[in-house]
Amino acid sequence: MSKNEKRHELFHSIENDPYQHIIKVMCNRWKPYLIQALKFEPENYSRFSTFTKQLPITERVLSRNLKELEKDGIIYRTVYPEVPPRVEYRLTEIGKTLCPLLDNMYDWAWEDMKRKNLEIDPLGEMWHGKRKQDKAIMRMAYRK
Repeated sequence: MSKNEKRHELFHSIENDPYQHIIKVMCNRWKPYLIQALKFEPENYSRFSTFTKQLPITERVLSRNLKELEKDGIIYRTVYPEVPPRVEYRLTEIGKTLCPLLDNMYDWAWEDMKRKNLEIDPLGEMWHGKRKQDKAIMRMAYRK
């Protein structure tokens, strides 16, 4: 390793960069949707079955994403000792701080898509206040 390479290594580590951290925590196909869904729940919680009605996601992928969000401190998971067990998910205070960031990302993308005359999902527009909301559609968008 050359002297320049060693010097560069001392000053920059992509693995420890905040961009890498935010990408790991919330930038996959489903996590922004899960966070937004929890943000909009009137009861401030959601259940596993509600997510499967709101999103076209498999139970396996949903379970993995919820576990990752819980591990990263973005959501709480509460299990009630009932038969069958009732499980509720809520945003943590840290999770709530991601909502304005997601809103800004959505707004930027929405404006860019408009400029480029790209088709925009009407359900997403409802969730983000860009179109009149229909609560029945929003809650049961992907009912199986």
